[in-house]
Parts: sequence; C-alpha cells; structure tokens
Amino acid sequence: MLFRSKRLLLADRVENRPMAEVTVVDMRQEFLERKKQSTFSRLLIKQLGETLDAGEQAMILLNRRGFSSFVLCRSCGESVQCINCSIALTHHRAKNRLLCHYCEYWCPVPKVCPKCESEHIYFMGEGTERIEDLLTQQFPKARIGRLDRDTVRGRDQFDSILREFREGRYDVLVGTQMIAKGHDIHNVTLVGVISADTALGLPDFRAAERTFQLLTQVAGRAGRGTRPGRVILQTYSPEHYAIQMAAAQDYEAFYEKELRFRRVMHYPPFTALAAILIRHERLEEALKIDRKSTRLNSSHL
Repeated sequence: MLFRSKRLLLADRVENRPMAEVTVVDMRQEFLERKKQSTFSRLLIKQLGETLDAGEQAMILLNRRGFSSFVLCRSCGESVQCINCSIALTHHRAKNRLLCHYCEYWCPVPKVCPKCESEHIYFMGEGTERIEDLLTQQFPKARIGRLDRDTVRGRDQFDSILREFREGRYDVLVGTQMIAKGHDIHNVTLVGVISADTALGLPDFRAAERTFQLLTQVAGRAGRGTRPGRVILQTYSPEHYAIQMAAAQDYEAFYEKELRFRRVMHYPPFTALAAILIRHERLEEALKIDRKSTRLNSSHL
C-alpha cells in the first residue's frame, strides 16, 4: 500500500492570537555600555519587573543546570574533571558537591586544587540553580520555582512543579529545556533566555538546528492567553542565522539556510555518518586497533 505525504502548516495561533514579540539583546554591547559582566540585561530586568507588577508570570530559560558550570584553579589553570568521563564537573551548591552530568559521578567540593594543591579555587559560569539565586536577590518578593533534573526525579515531581506554576503559586519558573516544550499556561507573558547561543559552540553539525528548535519552542510559551507575549533572547552571537531566524520565528528561511549548509559540508541528510567506539583494557591496544581500522577504511574509499 502506498501512502502519500501531505504538508500541513499551522500558520496562525488559536483565535488568531499574535505570536510573541521577540527582542534580541546583544550582550557584547550590554557589557560595553555597563562596563561590567552581567547575567541579566537591563531590558530583561525591566520587563521582568513590569510582568511581576502586573500580576503575570514569566519563564527564564538557561539550558545548563547546576550553580556553576565548572571549578577552575587560578594557579595551574586546570578544571576539576570527572574520573570516568574526563569532562569538567558541575558545581551544585544545594548539595555542596561536584557532579558529572554524563555518568552521575560526584565528589565533595575541594578546598584545594586536586592537581597543584593551590587554595585559589574559582567557580566559573552559571547554571539554573545560580539563576534562581540571582533572581531571588533581584526580586526578593517574587515566588521563584525551578524545573530541571536536579528538582525533578520522576514524572510526579515534574507534574507537581508545573501544576503549582499553572495555579499561580510561582511567579517565575527557571529551568532548562524542560520548560520549553508544549506547556500551555495563559498567564505567562514573558520568556527570557539567558544565553541563547549556549549550544552553538558545541562540536555538533546539528548545533544551529537544535538552537533554533529550542528558541522557537520556548518563545511559544509566551502570550498563549488573551494578553500578548514578549520574549527576550540574550546572546553574544546576535548575527548568527539560527538566532536571527528564531527571533523572526521564520521556519522556512531557517530550513533553506541550514539545508544549503548541510549540502556544502556533506552532512546528513546528504550523507550518512557512523560512530565507531573502540574499547580495550590497554590504551596501546585500542590505539593499535584504531590505526588498523583507519587503514582498512581508507583503502576502501
């Protein structure tokens, strides 16, 4: 039996409600004008204050959990890494530990550098736990909730936090991509994205696609009721096509641009990619197998 595919477009929102108005904030210019590094732009703070004063709700997205992204030694320059995965451990202040987001390995926060024993330990970057803390300082009367893998360990907790937000027990919900998809909360009129370009630096040919997808999804959370919505995208890469087209919510333009890029670079869907994992209890043997398989593959090209 043959099936014919048909393209279906949802060009308008229900009851012809307008799409949220999106503003891109260039954090490079923000830094130059304020002469200091800041997590929140002046526009986001202003509009968040207006939203709270109006009795409306807001969502703040940062797709990185924890309190600090990694712990750095300012003497030797090394970061504290996972013993299994060799990636930087993330600082979680609530449990006072460093956690690997890949394998869940954790260790207590060190008082000295594990490598050089220096006391000059420095916490770098920000996660959702840190954003929640900063917002509490900025808006002490606001009721702020958080939705990420650290606050949710099962479906019941996920539903409970969303239900409380929907019922108005929280004024602001901070979260990772968990808050971006499918939620229909009519009192949410403001969405702020702390770092819209977080995923653009990942070594993945799908980085632009995933960025565009996440930003357009979270933008759709604002203004789903009778009141118009506003979205603020904070970024250090305002000229990137994924940011620009997400702000315009222009799916057609992004599709055409991304498809041209994939074709020129010979990326899927124009080619197929395969990942080969080689394991051995001895590193030398694993490297030997790798060199042998590389020669065999090259001979068949």
